[in-house]
Amino acid sequence: MKFKVLQQDLLGPLQAVSRSVGIRSSLPVLDNILLALEGKKLKISATNLEIGIIKYVPVDASEEGELTVPARTLVELISDIGQAKIEFEGVGEILNITSGKFKASVNGIAASEFPAIPLGKEEGIVFERETLASCSSILFASAVDEGRPVLTGVLTEVKSSSVDFVATDGFRLAHRKVLLEGAPKQFKSLIPKKTFEEVLKIVSEENVDKITIATSDNQNQAVFSLGETIISSRLIEGQFPSWEKILPAKAATRILMDKEELGRALKLASIFARGEANIITLTSGKGRVVLKSSAKELGSQENEVEASFEGDEMEVAFNGKFLLEAVANCPALQIMIELSGPLSAALIKPVGVEGLEFIIMPVRLS
Repeated sequence: MKFKVLQQDLLGPLQAVSRSVGIRSSLPVLDNILLALEGKKLKISATNLEIGIIKYVPVDASEEGELTVPARTLVELISDIGQAKIEFEGVGEILNITSGKFKASVNGIAASEFPAIPLGKEEGIVFERETLASCSSILFASAVDEGRPVLTGVLTEVKSSSVDFVATDGFRLAHRKVLLEGAPKQFKSLIPKKTFEEVLKIVSEENVDKITIATSDNQNQAVFSLGETIISSRLIEGQFPSWEKILPAKAATRILMDKEELGRALKLASIFARGEANIITLTSGKGRVVLKSSAKELGSQENEVEASFEGDEMEVAFNGKFLLEAVANCPALQIMIELSGPLSAALIKPVGVEGLEFIIMPVRLS
């Protein structure tokens, strides 16, 4: 293997791929990045067996070949060389790197030991960049605890001409519905939250207009194609909750509030809620909502927020953290909260943003 490339063209892709390296893995080759020449492009790959990333970089190639080298060592070397042309030559299991007066030999591992990263079928679902980026506002609702693996993923379901992205941890739920052009085929997968975070990171770093999601031949991997980047991820197995049944059928109370004012009031209330299971009580009435919280060792607070109100006056208690995160992820100036009862799920919507909603289960007050 022999090729030349500018440092500034190689560094970004190397850094992006290295995020998926299996650090401190029991398989030494998972600590490595695979470099493989395919024609005039360098294929850079890394995987931790859960998620794998492939990037293609145009290079001046003179001799094909492939080799894996330690990711951390390679990234540090290329970072510190500075902007210059770098020559690479693979000899056996050693990668020789030359740039100006600098020379280095890096010990590698044969490419034959590197796990294959599954690729998708030719057919897939094509999303606009904005469609996929819009699901960033629901990721917070996924579970962190691995005790129920199905809740650590994002349900991605295409039906007819729309796609539903759904995340839940069992106490709250976030749903994003986006219309798709044309009439695509059906698609349903439970994709790990970590994969979505990595895909969104790549989307923000690269100028790609469309993203394709497909499944691997054995149907247990989701494969994202973003321009010169491919991300392959293990799918989560199991039955996702019947989320549509959780959506409140009708509201007894509707409250319209300024997002910034509500967010500020929730932060103040959270200071006194930390010691009492994060409980914040909302009491709605004509033209206002009163937020209360207290802690035995700290004291208590009460705050009044202006609101447009219709329906029944009601007192409902919530986990303040859940409420604050839902409000923070509403991309709007105003927020609508719909309540069905003191012990029924609350529906939170950003005003003027179609297809985005959050469900929070209330807390029972003793």
